[in-house]
Amino acid sequence: MAKDDCVDDLLPDKDAAKEFYAKYEPKEILGRGVSSTVRRCIEKETGREYAAKIIDLSSDAENLSMHESTIQEIHILRIVAGHPFIIELHDVFESNTFIFLVFELCRNGELFDHLTNVVTLSEKKTRYIMKQVFEAIEHVHDKGIVHRDIKPENILLDENLNVKLTDFGFARVLKDNEKLFELCGTPGYLAPEVLKCNMFEDYTVGYGQEVDVWACGVVMYTLLVGCPPFWHRKQMVMLRNIMEGKYSLSTPEWEDITDAPKDLIRKLLVVDPSKRLTITEALAHPFFQIMQWDTNLSELKKSFNHVPTSLSERVTNREM
Repeated sequence: MAKDDCVDDLLPDKDAAKEFYAKYEPKEILGRGVSSTVRRCIEKETGREYAAKIIDLSSDAENLSMHESTIQEIHILRIVAGHPFIIELHDVFESNTFIFLVFELCRNGELFDHLTNVVTLSEKKTRYIMKQVFEAIEHVHDKGIVHRDIKPENILLDENLNVKLTDFGFARVLKDNEKLFELCGTPGYLAPEVLKCNMFEDYTVGYGQEVDVWACGVVMYTLLVGCPPFWHRKQMVMLRNIMEGKYSLSTPEWEDITDAPKDLIRKLLVVDPSKRLTITEALAHPFFQIMQWDTNLSELKKSFNHVPTSLSERVTNREM
């Protein structure tokens, strides 16, 4: 963890955020983004711990767009609020130069970091995680929203190792039959139709909520074998593999994995979005109907805390 005397780690001046400081006591840094810092904080009145995302609006060039996108994210977070597997926005404070978003604290951090430590998850643990992810996204889709950035870095785990879907910065509320065309998300998780919108001038179909289903297929594949399906050291090759739906379920690491998760992945990673499963259809897949699986939480925690060999390849392209 970086020292708090680094320039980027300095807390906002108290005059710029009086309301936040009156209610919360900021603590150590939990993470950083391009123009934001996340700190653990304590609510003075209750002693409860939260995670405060402090967004810097001081850059003149990005001030307006960052402010608008943050306001849109707050709006969407309030629409999807109340679901057990979606991050809870507890408080919002705004000044001329900063916005403070106070979220529930997820003590076990990102699913990405857990995967880096344990390399792969068993089918049982993958089912446990993915069922919650699908239920969260089903709620998002039912509200007419597309997330557009589903990936392990945006799936947090609380103290009971339950999923909390987060980072709705790219999310959009869709009007009836509306299609989107802009390129946003993370390279390895982009659906073919997102790439086609931006690589072929004659591709005028656009894309919708189906892109979240595709990303779930990428996440599920990665959880089971420890590497993403389309990764290639040359990004253009990776993007071509995505558009062609070129991946393998027959490499040695798949030998001990049963047919049900393979079948679900095949039905999620379908190039034609009209033939891809919906989230609701995915939840009805036989992979999630095996209800005899043991959800022994202490055993699950031990497996997450076990640290074998780390991933040989790590997805580093988090933003386009």
